[in-house]
Amino acid sequence: MAKAGGRYYAVKAGREGPKVYSTWDEALRNTDRFPGAVQKSFKTLSEAEDWIGVPPRSGAAVGGAPPIQNGPLPRAGPELRPLFSEDNAPDPAVKAPPLILLSDEQRAVLDMVKRGKNVFFTGSAGTGKSVLLREIIKHCRSGRWGRLAITASTGIASVNIGGSTIHSWAGIGLGKETAQKLVGKLIGQEAHWKKKAARMPQDDDIDDDEAVLDVEFQPHEKKNRTVERWKEVRTLIIDEISMIDGLLFDKLEFIARALRRNSAPFGGIQLVLSGDFCQLPPVPDRANGTQQPPTFAFDAKSWSQCVGKPVVLTKVFRQKDQAFVDMLNGMRFGHLDQATINKFRSLSRAVTYTDGIEPTDLFPTRREVDAANSSRLNKIRESARQYNATDAPGYDAEGRPIPFPQMERLLERLVAPKSITLKVGAQVMLIKNMEQGSLVNGSLGRVIAFKTTREATTSGVRIAAMEQNRDGTPRVPESLMRANSLWPVVKFQNDVQMLCVPVQFEVNDADGKVEAARGQVPLILAWALSIHKSQGQTLERVRVNLGRIFEKGQAYVALSRATSMEKLQVLNFDPAKVMAHPRVMAWMEEQTGARYNDEIDETLEFWADL
Repeated sequence: MAKAGGRYYAVKAGREGPKVYSTWDEALRNTDRFPGAVQKSFKTLSEAEDWIGVPPRSGAAVGGAPPIQNGPLPRAGPELRPLFSEDNAPDPAVKAPPLILLSDEQRAVLDMVKRGKNVFFTGSAGTGKSVLLREIIKHCRSGRWGRLAITASTGIASVNIGGSTIHSWAGIGLGKETAQKLVGKLIGQEAHWKKKAARMPQDDDIDDDEAVLDVEFQPHEKKNRTVERWKEVRTLIIDEISMIDGLLFDKLEFIARALRRNSAPFGGIQLVLSGDFCQLPPVPDRANGTQQPPTFAFDAKSWSQCVGKPVVLTKVFRQKDQAFVDMLNGMRFGHLDQATINKFRSLSRAVTYTDGIEPTDLFPTRREVDAANSSRLNKIRESARQYNATDAPGYDAEGRPIPFPQMERLLERLVAPKSITLKVGAQVMLIKNMEQGSLVNGSLGRVIAFKTTREATTSGVRIAAMEQNRDGTPRVPESLMRANSLWPVVKFQNDVQMLCVPVQFEVNDADGKVEAARGQVPLILAWALSIHKSQGQTLERVRVNLGRIFEKGQAYVALSRATSMEKLQVLNFDPAKVMAHPRVMAWMEEQTGARYNDEIDETLEFWADL
């Protein structure tokens, strides 16, 4: 498309990375005095985009999926161009997201954060921990709050909250070394740049790291982003804290004090921690080939000085039946009376549905999940369509393109698969929130047809889109609207039909910038799901075989995904499989005064220093 009366200005290297500007003034602002700036003007937008490496606007890979982009993502900071976007200018007609209403206890936690207090909030499954955490993140990102670090213990958890793993943010790799060695490695990197900035000789024999670190940077010299993150951060969020080992927590606390030169606990950083120690435990370490017992984060030497008493959320949103809530709480704390055991065993009956959507089987291992889904798909006698992801690398902290092998490792954190094969009749799960309250992450449905975007529009089928116009219609990129590719139409449990075109999934680095992105239909096969990947999700129809459970907390995590007993089937219920870790129970008793091994106090509300 030619621009009437003007040109398009393409910038390959500039302050905002590869980007096309519609005016020369904009292009000049982002290239003037920028080292190594590269720019060129074009008569058409397509020529300009081709020159900087924007993905092609047409064509298809196997199964009709968009072609893979051969090159790094365009770099434009917070305005990074999506893989399937026509342009990256914000649309003033985009509909505002719905207002989230917090409960009184959730608001109390948010108020603690606003007052700058350290807080660890916990609660049983379904008490709105994830919703609360998203609201905390939204608050801390607004106004002049200061530097915010969003992290989690695992890659999947970090992607779910739009952050990075705590290991990546902290720059510690696997974190196996001693705290002193980890600090030494980080200081050594920092010292290298500081010596350059001060034009100091490269003397590896300098022992005075303090003197080296006191040297000021020259404006044009590069800084160590890891050390700078530690020094600049005001608030550090760590989600799924239950999977952080206590020894690692102490190492992080030592690093914070050392790098910030602040003797306050955790170097004066405000901590916001979330998770449930009654769910999945820390990943055990190995020494000399032998698995070591896990050390919980609350057993870290520095925990009590950094965090204090826990805040326990008690209002359950996922389940409405108080009897079911009581049964799940009994499981959570490993306390089951005979009446509860009998009730769980009675749930072994088959549950039938008339809409063709079956309960999701939860398995402890990914191998079992893959085998179950493949077996069910192969039984469907319909033509298969394969959708290959469009993957693209971003840039590292130094501005260098992420190598493709590293990109592939990063994208393994995503739930979105590299390739998915679908048939009419396949049971699928939505893995992106599309419409608040109706089509959300975890919604189950069946593929009922394959259509183009034009066919869907003509027949009144809504199209998956992360943004909407003011009138509520989906904001779908023109490139997808023009394509003739066939995409799956899914009918969900609420009878809503949606054409699932590709959307973008991202893996962010420690500074919140995109390291890798994947464009893929927002679906996974959902006859089966792993217990680990189900954590944090709400599932309306669930079937669990407890005979396969092997880890403490797994039975509770699996059964607490269900919204009601009516749509839950439990096979091979064995009270011995309901294992609550004795150290967690002892710690909870110490913190709250409740005796969890004797009876469950459902009215427990322990508010720390409100």
